[in-house]
Amino acid sequence: MTPAVLRGLIGAVLCSVMAWAQDTLPAAAAVLSELEAGNAHHVAKRYEHPHQTADRQRELASAQHPHAIVLSCADSRVAPEIVFDQGLGDLFDVRVAGNVAGDAEVASIEYAASHLHVPLLVVVGHQHCGAVSAAAEGGEAEGHLPELLAMIRPAVETARKQPGDLIENAVRINVENVVRQLHDSTPVLAELVGHGKLTVVGAVYALDTGKVTWLSQEKASKAPKVQARHDTLTPAGCRRADAE
Repeated sequence: MTPAVLRGLIGAVLCSVMAWAQDTLPAAAAVLSELEAGNAHHVAKRYEHPHQTADRQRELASAQHPHAIVLSCADSRVAPEIVFDQGLGDLFDVRVAGNVAGDAEVASIEYAASHLHVPLLVVVGHQHCGAVSAAAEGGEAEGHLPELLAMIRPAVETARKQPGDLIENAVRINVENVVRQLHDSTPVLAELVGHGKLTVVGAVYALDTGKVTWLSQEKASKAPKVQARHDTLTPAGCRRADAE
């Protein structure tokens, strides 16, 4: 067998494997439905506790295939695996006070979206967020907190112009601002969104009831399925019928 033939065979195998892996990725709407169902389990306190066995742990030792990225507040009361009744390897968590998206958070999300091909990104704010309250109160903050609070203040200033509870409105607006920021983040996330490979939605978690309210559900339900195009993810030399 000549080197050229061998390279061709290897390339064909790689193309087939990658095509199979990408075609089996769940659509964002399907993942969102699973998270909605998981949150219903949490609200009812009837958990299924999926993917929490020793076999699952061993399975994940060699690779991970999470189906959702969750950017949430670092608040101890908002643990995504519990809120959405998920297990090991299901969620790619990025947690930071105020669920803001600085350079480190965006880079982490880019990794999951572009290298792990995760189809859904959820930005989760929550009721009675301490970071949002601190941004609204103003005053002196110590250490690195001023930088973080500065990212939340635009939402607070917008909320001051609206009727209703200042903090509740600011939490929601902050989520909407971060969703918009990530949706349009270049060069990585905006391109994935444009090709239908990533859907970005927002949500707010109620501490008193455990219920998640979705802010951008319509956008997710109307998004293209993630397997519609894979031209930027296939190896050089691979051609896909659905990309023509």
